[in-house]
Amino acid sequence: MRANLCLAFVAAVVLLLHAGCSDPNALLVPAPGSPIKIVGSAMAARDVNGDAIGDLLVVADQRLLVFFGRRNRTWTDQPDAITDLPTKVSEMALADLDEDGAADIVLADHESYDVAVWLGRGDGQFAAAAGSPFVAREGEQPHTHGLAVADANGDGHLDIVTANNDDGDVSLLIGDGKGGFDRAADSPFACGERPYPIAASDVNGDGCADVLVPNSVPDPEVKSLMVLLGSRDGRLTPAQDSPLVCDVTVWYAATGDLNGDNRPDIVATHSEGYSGATIFLNSADGKFAAAPGSPLEFGHGAWGVEIVDMNRDGHADLAVASDNSILVMLGDGTGRFRPAAGSPYRTGKGAWRLVVADFNGDGQPDAATRCVEANRVEILHGR
Repeated sequence: MRANLCLAFVAAVVLLLHAGCSDPNALLVPAPGSPIKIVGSAMAARDVNGDAIGDLLVVADQRLLVFFGRRNRTWTDQPDAITDLPTKVSEMALADLDEDGAADIVLADHESYDVAVWLGRGDGQFAAAAGSPFVAREGEQPHTHGLAVADANGDGHLDIVTANNDDGDVSLLIGDGKGGFDRAADSPFACGERPYPIAASDVNGDGCADVLVPNSVPDPEVKSLMVLLGSRDGRLTPAQDSPLVCDVTVWYAATGDLNGDNRPDIVATHSEGYSGATIFLNSADGKFAAAPGSPLEFGHGAWGVEIVDMNRDGHADLAVASDNSILVMLGDGTGRFRPAAGSPYRTGKGAWRLVVADFNGDGQPDAATRCVEANRVEILHGR
């Protein structure tokens, strides 16, 4: 019996080594069939076919490719559903915009102020909403470099925020709960120079989502993250202590409860040439202070970040895209973090953003990233 157990353990270790993972206790391991050869321009994850298992959506060559998650699936480059798109896409978000229980899609592109809304049928197929695309801003220098969906005016319907990198502002489109959108009266709203991928959450508890905007200025003296507060009248205004001063220039932001007090906190990853992230804890009424362990050192450059309980211990963790790997930092519930077993998990080069969902229905969070320099998509299953 012991001999059989030893042989099984050795076989498992050999399999992990072959898959590029040297730690048998690693939290993430390559999924069967991963990586898949797709040159994607945007990615998102959510259950879009109603089976309670996360699905992976990738835009490639003006086509929306939907890969249904399922138990024991082996990943291939053949999608389960395809929707042809009329334009290029660089930003994508998933949310139920028409409140029918099915996930819908918001699409934007670097080189346009347009925002396209595609309504889901609940089976992985999508159709353009009436009036789509919606023009988020007038201007001559479109450079949409961020997209968020949240209820910014507290009316119970989701709204859309885009970051206009070259204009130094964000646009707000107010949703009607049916898939239609109109520009907010005073939109766009100033947010500081070079807004980069944004995040949205109600940080001050007034029922209106607020917008967190990294200022990605290529200047070591500019180390700011703007907090714009949502309001019932559809305006976004700087918080009293905004902008927040970070440790270095930041690129990406995420928001979630890091210390279990039911208030949204902030993680802002440091820009290229630096390592780690600045962490702000929400003290009360949307006021922020640096966490005890901030700045958090990753030992590697960092880009997109997701706040998820990766090891299911009840504490928020960080999953971070890190160029040629995915990092997982496990939280202790106080705003401090440590590397997960096996982290970093190697991927192809160009892992700048990631998505997290349970793609195989086992209750463990999985991760996927577009490796833009390796021309492939990598999926890692949680254990």
